[in-house]
Amino acid sequence: MKTVTGNGNEWIREEFHQIDFGDKRLKERFFETAGLLSSKASGSIYPSCHGSWSQAKGAYRFFSNERVSESALFRTHCVQTQKRLEGHSLVFSLQDTSELNFDSHKKTEGLGSISKAYHKHKMGLMLHASLMVTQEGLPLGLSSLKCWSRVSREEPPQEKQRRLYQSTMKEKESIKWIETLYETAALIPKDTCLITLGDREADIFELFRVASSLKTFFIIRNRKDRKFIDEKGKKTTVQTALSKTPILKTIALTLPKNQQRVARTAYVDIRSISGWLPIRNNLVYGPTNKDASRHIHEKVHVSAISVKEQPPPEGVAPVEWVLLTNLTATDAFEAEEKVNWYRLRWKIEEFFKTLKSGCCVEQCRLNTATKLTKMITLKSIIAFKLMHMTKMAALCPEATCTDVLSKIEWQTLYCRIQTTSRLPEHPPTVLQAITWLRQLGGFLNRRAEDLPGIMSLWRGYEILQENVRLFIILNNKNCG
Repeated sequence: MKTVTGNGNEWIREEFHQIDFGDKRLKERFFETAGLLSSKASGSIYPSCHGSWSQAKGAYRFFSNERVSESALFRTHCVQTQKRLEGHSLVFSLQDTSELNFDSHKKTEGLGSISKAYHKHKMGLMLHASLMVTQEGLPLGLSSLKCWSRVSREEPPQEKQRRLYQSTMKEKESIKWIETLYETAALIPKDTCLITLGDREADIFELFRVASSLKTFFIIRNRKDRKFIDEKGKKTTVQTALSKTPILKTIALTLPKNQQRVARTAYVDIRSISGWLPIRNNLVYGPTNKDASRHIHEKVHVSAISVKEQPPPEGVAPVEWVLLTNLTATDAFEAEEKVNWYRLRWKIEEFFKTLKSGCCVEQCRLNTATKLTKMITLKSIIAFKLMHMTKMAALCPEATCTDVLSKIEWQTLYCRIQTTSRLPEHPPTVLQAITWLRQLGGFLNRRAEDLPGIMSLWRGYEILQENVRLFIILNNKNCG
């Protein structure tokens, strides 16, 4: 009979083995704190420390330490992300921004407004992230993470719009998209193609220009009807040009469930046209005189793809997308391919859901925004780990579970589910191990049911970590 061996949360030490705070004791404190937070992802510091005041105090001191920075935590993760990118010919950077609500944390200093209304501000932090995924949707890591607090301004919408228009690109929050693109491109291996995916917030001229200059690609959802110059040199708009283009193909588009809709299948018509987006000087570099703003400063060649749903079910909002890309989409196959790639963008929404609902990052109680930012960075990496485990079960079901679980984790899981102390000769598969984890989280595993999502997985993973702690105690020969 084999015995259970090892320590919990080996992935933490593997992911952060290169981290350096200039103090070995501080590094060990990090491993202990990160392991506790990972083993109970849904808890804040005190619940994660299992009621131990000494461990909780050590964790609070760690996040208060000036030698600990979120950049050091994230930089080490980026090194591992870069290694996971190797060997992939095509990867996608899913960028998006989300608000983290800490409005109920009245004593936390350094928070900013996260509300769009000018008459009442909810307080919190803004978070911009870039999640790297493969063409199959497997998360490989985060390439950029930016957390900041907005300056609260009491101004009407018209005044805000005028101020933003007169601001230069460097003064706008949208610069986060450009900075993230530069940081992500720096991580990409030489022979790997990078495609940036973004929603309507990413519809920025400067992003199109920078992506093309870096020899990377983008698929961005169009926010408004932009000026457009077709291949024949005719000046028009994107929407007008697409409306005069014949339908290339009608496809069935599977829409996942979200807060606004239930999961359903939409039948959409696809159209495509290529041409140039004109970039005027004032829109790129800030305000100039009126005469200069009339002249086209630069042009970016794009393909515009229309995705328009045929009459949807009654009472359901139709799917109407216009995608802008510097990839070719001259025929039905290429246009459909770009539409399917854009659907990967929903993974970043899943990431934010995991971070907020699974890792409960908005429940973290730290008294300054600086300390919160360190906690958010660590929790974001934990959220990626949970997403990676979930997707591995779907993409590599027959792989060995040691790809997602440590030795003691899969051994404990096997004994817990099979209610036995006898271990198998070989580790189970990824699919089997993930299914068991979901069973711990409440999944009944009946034949008629589909595999659940990430919610039951993170509940099961927390229960598994409790069992791992018990197994370590019982197998410690020095105890008692």
